[in-house]
Amino acid sequence: MAVTFGATGRVAQAPATRPYAHPDQLVDTAWLAAHTSAPAIRIVDLRASGYAQSHIPGAVHLDNAAIRDATNAPTFVPSTQDFERLMGQLGISDTTRVIAYDDRGGIYAARLWWILSYFGHPNVALLDGGWVAWTREARPTTAEVPTVTAGRFTARPQPRWIATATDVLAAITNPQVKIVDARTTAEIEGRDLRGIKRGGAVPSSIPVYWEDALDPDLKTFKPADDLARVYRDRGIRPEHEVIAYCQVGMRASHDLFVLSLIGYDKLRNYYGAWDEWGNRDDLPIKK
Repeated sequence: MAVTFGATGRVAQAPATRPYAHPDQLVDTAWLAAHTSAPAIRIVDLRASGYAQSHIPGAVHLDNAAIRDATNAPTFVPSTQDFERLMGQLGISDTTRVIAYDDRGGIYAARLWWILSYFGHPNVALLDGGWVAWTREARPTTAEVPTVTAGRFTARPQPRWIATATDVLAAITNPQVKIVDARTTAEIEGRDLRGIKRGGAVPSSIPVYWEDALDPDLKTFKPADDLARVYRDRGIRPEHEVIAYCQVGMRASHDLFVLSLIGYDKLRNYYGAWDEWGNRDDLPIKK
C-alpha cells in the first residue's frame, strides 16, 4: 500500500493566513484516522499516563524519559546504539513516517520530533491537537497493544541540532544568537526551583513560553502569522541562530518545533537545560 503525504495530511490554513513553511510537520485527525493501519507509518503515544486504558489504534507507547540520558554530558542524548535499539523496538525503521502525539499540546511529542531530527530522521510529524482533538471528535480508540515487527533504524547524529553549556555560554554575548527560555515566569524569576539548586535564567535569554503557540482550549497550533508574531515581537528573527532551553528539553523542543514549522532553520536545543545549568556553580545566572 503506497502512502502519500499530500494536502490531506496537513493542517488546513485559512485563506487570509500565510501557510506554515513546513506543513509536513503536522497532520490532522482526519488524515491520521485514514492512515492508522498504513504500514509505512508508526504512531507513537507519548502521554505520561493512560495508554494502557485507551489510545489511538496502532499506536505504540514511549516513555519520554527514555530519550534523554541525564548521565551523558555534555549532550545528554542517548548513545547512538541505545537510540537505534529503542527505535527498532518501536518498529521504526529508516523509511518509517513517525506520527507523535500526547495530551498536552505536543510538549512530549515535540521532544521525539527533535531527537529524531538530531539522529537524522526528519520524517516525523505531530498530530495537531493530539489526544485532546482525537477524543473530542470521538474518533476510534483501543486498549489493544499492537504487534510490532522490529525495525532497522540507523542513527545519523546531526550536531547542528544540539547545544552544550559551552555553546550557550558563548552565545550570551553573541547578538546573532538568541537564547530562548521556554519555562514559566516563576522558574525564570527563581521562585520555582523544581528541585534544582539555583533559580534564575541564562543571561541574555528571552522568555517564550511554549504554550503561547497553542489555542488554549483546542491545544492546536495557532496560524503561522500568529506564531511568527510571537517570536518577531521578541526580536527573534529567521536570520538568527536560536538556542532553546527549559528544564529537561521538552518545552524547548516545543519552541524549536514551532520555529521550524514557520521557517526558522538554525535551531539548537540546549538539552542539558536548567537541570544542568542551575546545578552548576560555575555558570552565570540572572534573576
